[in-house]
Amino acid sequence: MVLLIFFIISAAASVAFALLSAGVNDFADIWKPIVFCLCCFVGLVVIYLLIAAIVSMFIDKNRPISRKSGICSLFCYMAGSIVCSVTGIKPHLSGFEKIPGDKRFLLISNHRSGYDPLFMLNILRKYDVAFVSKPSNMALPVVGSVAHGAGCLSLNRENNREALKTIITASEYMLKDLCSMCIYPEGTRSKTGDLGPFHAGSFKIAQKAKAPVVIAAIRGTEKVKKGLLKGRNDVSFDVLDVIPEEKVCCLKTVELAEYSRDIILKHLGH
Repeated sequence: MVLLIFFIISAAASVAFALLSAGVNDFADIWKPIVFCLCCFVGLVVIYLLIAAIVSMFIDKNRPISRKSGICSLFCYMAGSIVCSVTGIKPHLSGFEKIPGDKRFLLISNHRSGYDPLFMLNILRKYDVAFVSKPSNMALPVVGSVAHGAGCLSLNRENNREALKTIITASEYMLKDLCSMCIYPEGTRSKTGDLGPFHAGSFKIAQKAKAPVVIAAIRGTEKVKKGLLKGRNDVSFDVLDVIPEEKVCCLKTVELAEYSRDIILKHLGH
């Protein structure tokens, strides 16, 4: 959608250029508005990246946010849209009617590819979801700062104290109604396609926030890189179940992890 908007703006500018420019007099000059259109398109992309870089300079990643940055959230959604457009991702969605529309929730899903969060940002925009990601992603220049401003958090599973801080912060974001959170309980993307074991600690976010857990499954993102030349990559995202907050608070995190994993495992047919 974002690239389409950029293209429409560029096309409109090139039409205006053709109508107003004295240098476009006949069919032989048609290359001029085409080049102008391409230059406008590239310029808009560059401006987007430049503004994102400038915004990132004012984000302090060492402190939790008190409110989400609207412009950081917009940049994240735009990034998701651009990646989905460039890679030709065709989403196939189901079960969205199960997602709570009146309360914050913890979204958990299997993890197939690095495209997962960008794809999910694109399809979950109306639900205002931020992600818990690994430290290396949040350490990326510009990207990490903008993501932090949009509510995303870094989770270091190698350091229990730091991991607990992230869990507490994520739950506070939900309690303060800043955003819903998404975490991949496997901790890393599957390289074989098999569903890995779930880290039970991931579910502490929902327990501390007294929030429901939305269980979802994703398929197809692992094929995107190999299918770039095809022009279309089918990716499915299915919301399978919602564990109400009452049940979340009654069950142990290990039980929540086993229950959620079993549902996803059954859906994937493994």
